[in-house]
Amino acid sequence: MQMQINGGSGVDTFGFAGLRADYNITNGAGGYAVLPKNGASGGLQLLANVERFTFSDSTVNVEYDAAVQALYVAYFGRAADYAGMQSFQDQLAKLGAPHDIVGISAAYATNPGLHKLIDSFSTSAESDKLYPDGIIDFVSAVYKNVLGRSPDDAGLAFWSEAIDSGALSRANAAMSIMAGALQNSTPQGLLDAQRIGNTLAVASDFTLAIDRPSEIAGYGSTLAASMVRTMLATVTAGSDVEAFHAVIKAMLALMAGDVQTGSDAPAAHEAPPLLLVGVAPAWEHGPA
Repeated sequence: MQMQINGGSGVDTFGFAGLRADYNITNGAGGYAVLPKNGASGGLQLLANVERFTFSDSTVNVEYDAAVQALYVAYFGRAADYAGMQSFQDQLAKLGAPHDIVGISAAYATNPGLHKLIDSFSTSAESDKLYPDGIIDFVSAVYKNVLGRSPDDAGLAFWSEAIDSGALSRANAAMSIMAGALQNSTPQGLLDAQRIGNTLAVASDFTLAIDRPSEIAGYGSTLAASMVRTMLATVTAGSDVEAFHAVIKAMLALMAGDVQTGSDAPAAHEAPPLLLVGVAPAWEHGPA
């Protein structure tokens, strides 16, 4: 039987023997599973309230994992990349930000540093490319991206009026719509919250599965981002999150250049790059 650890309050660290690439880390109900890839002993089935996992070559920080994934999904429709996860977790920690998107949304108006950080997501070329101009089209696109559905008339009117009146800026609209859905206790709100939770869990599993330089570099193009965006769009309130593990593995293999889609098809990381938010320049990744 695998051990289960609950770190309780504060920031906790748990160490593992071996390299980071020797382990699979997945985000499950109530915590993270850290299991050896070869099936040997030494892993933990569940680590709850443990924020850092140390290996012989690196440390994985998940303190702000959910918050960063929520921002990436809300503004870019995709999972965080390796460099972005590290960078934005560090920035949120330095700002003393809340650990969840509802808290971050509430603190947006009172924390200048957090306000600036969220605005940088919204004003990025990547977010601008995802969301159209025009308030109604914009709100409809946010609903489709964040909630996986078209807006109902009341929701469309509420959020459109909030933006049009200036009560809500376009910069924090996607975050506010996500936070609002997570606090909505109606039957539709509960379904939306479950869909958001499943989407963030799959996004987390994708980012945590990136453990090789070739995968880090591979998830750095418009094609790779589009692949992940398409995958997350298929997540529903009733999805089995674990069923996406095989899909994630196959996608990363393609992005890393381990497999080809056809005899003349380039690897995913060979596509023309867009300056994706959070993605470090290729020379920072090291050799594949």
